[in-house]
Amino acid sequence: MPKDEFEFEDPMELVSIPMPGAAAEIEREMAKCLAEEYLRMGHTPEEILAMFRDPFYSVLHNLCRAMGEDEIRKIVTQALAGWPSAVR
Repeated sequence: MPKDEFEFEDPMELVSIPMPGAAAEIEREMAKCLAEEYLRMGHTPEEILAMFRDPFYSVLHNLCRAMGEDEIRKIVTQALAGWPSAVR
């Protein structure tokens, strides 16, 4: 049951932390993970690319702006290649 009171020691609180490595590597890995996740949810590559283009999906859109649509397209294609042909 949801509570109205905020707890400072909430173990489920979202906390961001810096990741080691170059920003480009981190962005690429994040884009890859997100593309794989949306594929697992049943989205087509075209739908995923549309989400990367759409400012409503701020994380995806910022990755697309930082990396370029061609790079995002490659990442989605590579993520799809890891799936069995029956799923594609």
